Amino acid sequence: MSLNSGVSINDECVTSYKEFSLSRGKTKYMIFKLSDDKSEIVIDESGGEKDYEVFRNKLCDAKDSKGRPAPRYAVYDVEYELGGGEGKRNKIIFISWVPEESDRMLRMIYASTREGLKTALGPAASIHADEKGDIEWNTVLYEASGGKAGK
Repeated sequence: MSLNSGVSINDECVTSYKEFSLSRGKTKYMIFKLSDDKSEIVIDESGGEKDYEVFRNKLCDAKDSKGRPAPRYAVYDVEYELGGGEGKRNKIIFISWVPEESDRMLRMIYASTREGLKTALGPAASIHADEKGDIEWNTVLYEASGGKAGK
């Protein structure tokens, strides 16, 4: 799938996302990145670690080839409980991580491909972050739950 920016989405991203969305929490997250040749979005890693902070640190610690903070996209399976006996819920949230310290060209490419990837995957909610505080657990929980939990 090719986007307006000329960057394509590797088919494995969409196929693996579909498996992820059906995994019922076995896989908690997937992280996507721009390929080294900047021609396509590819899977960087995925995992089943249930500790959100471990995932958040992996996302925020991503570096480019020059050791600078690097943008990434991610999806995370947010599990939360609603009050009043409504029970547990799971929602997948799309996170666009584009730190201010990133290379300007990379920030522009990630900005121009964000919506295309989000549309191809179809998550329930999304959040854009350019600093670590933007993706604190309570903020992610609030966005994923449509304001019914968190914050």
